Amino acid sequence: MTETNRRQAIGLGLALTAAPVAAAGENDAASAEAALRAFLRSFANCDLPAMEAAFAPDATSFDALTASAGAALPAKDSMKRHPGMPPTMRRIAEQLPKERPGPPYHRPDLIDDLLVQVVGDVAICAFHFDSPNRLGRRSIVLVRRAGDWRILHLHASNLQL
Repeated sequence: MTETNRRQAIGLGLALTAAPVAAAGENDAASAEAALRAFLRSFANCDLPAMEAAFAPDATSFDALTASAGAALPAKDSMKRHPGMPPTMRRIAEQLPKERPGPPYHRPDLIDDLLVQVVGDVAICAFHFDSPNRLGRRSIVLVRRAGDWRILHLHASNLQL
């Protein structure tokens, strides 16, 4: 085999192996996004068992904090890292079905500017909820274990505008 043929063969081999990797990355992002959206639908429906099942056993969270000018901050301990699902999220899922018709009881699944970044078996999902008076920001870290994406960490913050 000549040097030119060898280079062409190597180039063809690299091109053929790169295509499945790119497709796999796109599939990873799509499957992570599907898991995220399934979780958000379960939250919209206040389906607590499905919400809990979306979290990894070793999950952590920072609960939603609403920051606005002049508002008193909540107790310091409530702003620290929690194991599992954020306490406020759990309270919402328990309370809204008592107060509103549904499902859905609210629309946390209507998100803006979703970015899904996948590195191996970890996906970082960042998005926000945009309304005239508030900006809700979310970062959710998913981990793939045994082929399924689960929430490993959820960070929520809200800004009063």
